[in-house]
Amino acid sequence: MPTKPKPDHRSRVGAERRERMRARLVECALAVFAERGVGASVIQEVIATAEVSQGTFYNYFRTNDELLAAVAEELSNELIADIEAVVQQHEDPAMRLAVGMRLYLHRARQFPLFARFIVGAAFHLASPNNLMYEAVPPHLQAGMASGRFRHLPIELAIDLIGGFALSAIARMAAGEAPAGYPEQVAAVLLTALGLSPKAAESIALAPMERLAVPDESLIARATARSAGAAVEAD
Repeated sequence: MPTKPKPDHRSRVGAERRERMRARLVECALAVFAERGVGASVIQEVIATAEVSQGTFYNYFRTNDELLAAVAEELSNELIADIEAVVQQHEDPAMRLAVGMRLYLHRARQFPLFARFIVGAAFHLASPNNLMYEAVPPHLQAGMASGRFRHLPIELAIDLIGGFALSAIARMAAGEAPAGYPEQVAAVLLTALGLSPKAAESIALAPMERLAVPDESLIARATARSAGAAVEAD
């Protein structure tokens, strides 16, 4: 009777090692991009920060733009996935969009590094691999089908949401936004989608669950690394 082939533990261990190295490079790149701007050439600084060889780096990323795209995609998708887990608890599509916008903006306020990167990498976030383009349309479609939202082309509605979020994060990053700004933005967004100002304000001010920030999340790791580097510099 033929014996089953044994699992190749070396392949599994090797894959895990590669995943850890890629995560380390992305983490370092986020901290460097947020500090120097997304237009900067950061490969050498990321190599130095991650304490790896050039050969190791180029096994994962070939260009500065490829590295930036990877950081933008992973950072955005990690947050959108966490937000979706919360908003799916609500039946009302208006509540789902309001909670989603508020959680996104509160994350930017909580993590200035996240806000700086998002403002700089705006157009790099408009990628087909961005989870937002998968997560948001069903909420918009449900709102339009139920009469909660006025009918708009989905692409236009998504651009509206993205534009609101980016402008709000830029204002918060500049220190120009009041404490309740995320809620104000959510209320104006709902009004733009067709709700009355009174209904929009009521939804935007409703209690909501806050997002946890696991230590292993990209934003937590990059923030810790950035803070550690600042301490060493002092």
